[in-house]
Amino acid sequence: MLWLSVAFAASLSAAPVVQNPSFEADRYSVWPGTAGTNGKTLTGWSYSGNAGVNPLWKDPQAQKGAEAPFHDNGAIPDGKQLAFIQGPGKLSQMVSGFEQGRRYIVEFRENARVQRQGNQWPQLRVTLGGQVIVSPHEVAPIAKPGDFAFPFYRVESAILTAPSAGPFELVIETVQEPRTTTILLDAVTIREVEE
Repeated sequence: MLWLSVAFAASLSAAPVVQNPSFEADRYSVWPGTAGTNGKTLTGWSYSGNAGVNPLWKDPQAQKGAEAPFHDNGAIPDGKQLAFIQGPGKLSQMVSGFEQGRRYIVEFRENARVQRQGNQWPQLRVTLGGQVIVSPHEVAPIAKPGDFAFPFYRVESAILTAPSAGPFELVIETVQEPRTTTILLDAVTIREVEE
């Protein structure tokens, strides 16, 4: 008797490319690592609020002497750096390469800084082309302070069917009111899904 097992899984193909997806392009050296105190630059991304990159480096060229006031738990999934948004704010960029009628998902890694005031964790929402693809949700730290063994949470968005060709704005934003909570982000990608 021959048993066949058939799994209908989504296959992946080429997709639009997120610029600076793991936040490795900039080497910050000014405490505490906000874009505003480090040349107001976050390559590939626009930002609002208190956003930036950690760690910052005493020797940026050699990436030595790391200090990470916002990264207090969890293993950075890709590379040596992460982005953060403290309090209300957002990271966004226009992403080209979408084709009308094709289906896409956004994938990224998220975590939260343990240190905060009050009892609320950061809340994150993601939109692509103005459509909510990751609903607002609370993000708790993946580990205790000083525990860097576990990688950040992996998030996969709802599927977006591109209504037209051309660029769409990707927006990752915190939607909570407290200014002392901090979201940590890494490895932002977009992939095409075919059935």
